[in-house]
Amino acid sequence: MTDVVIDSRYCGPRAFANGGYAAGRFAQVIDGPAAVMLKAPAPFDTPIAIASGDGFARRYAATANGAEIALIEPAEVSVSLPPLPPPGAVEAARAAFLSDEGMTLYYPYCFVCGKKCADGLHVFAGPAPGSPVNADFWTPSPALADADGLVRSEFIWAALDCPGAYALRLDGALVLLGRFSVEIMRRPAPGERLLAAAWRTGREGRKHYADSALVDEAGALVAAANAVWIELNDPALLARLRLENA
Repeated sequence: MTDVVIDSRYCGPRAFANGGYAAGRFAQVIDGPAAVMLKAPAPFDTPIAIASGDGFARRYAATANGAEIALIEPAEVSVSLPPLPPPGAVEAARAAFLSDEGMTLYYPYCFVCGKKCADGLHVFAGPAPGSPVNADFWTPSPALADADGLVRSEFIWAALDCPGAYALRLDGALVLLGRFSVEIMRRPAPGERLLAAAWRTGREGRKHYADSALVDEAGALVAAANAVWIELNDPALLARLRLENA
């Protein structure tokens, strides 16, 4: 058993943790590609216990305050990269994100994509012109490095997260991360310029599917993810989130 404690700076909505970051913290009990099913928001400044669950040797449960908030297990991750936008289109995608007041309406302080988050990752993955891909460049800072000098895995998970939500292109509908499966091919060094890209792959009712990837300047995959997003349809919850994140 191990405990994870998440600081409030790593928020998605202001009241709870960014889903990709939290999943990346939880997934560290798995050696290799992992899937995290988020069942409830991860709280801040609270011990979250990670322990073997359901009698499975490599399946884990994350619990906080007596409630199960996530299931963690090994995964297989598969993505088929579409044609990626050229640098000019990526810059245009970022500009479109920053100029659209609808972007991050509910998450302006998100650690990954929040326009009002001063010390976040600032991955502003807008829609690339003439492409199904949402993208932005991301250059990790030295503050994100582990003791070995490479970017910590939870920040890689986080950078893969938000681009997938925007790649769904749902015209203002709100989604929360449900299941996130990630494979890290290599951990980059701070200062590397990476392309964060995501694209929609399907839909089943309120479930939306998107893949995302981090690609280096040589065109090689650094990390990849398959995500399931859940569309919220509770007007009271939507109103509360908008109020809390104004």
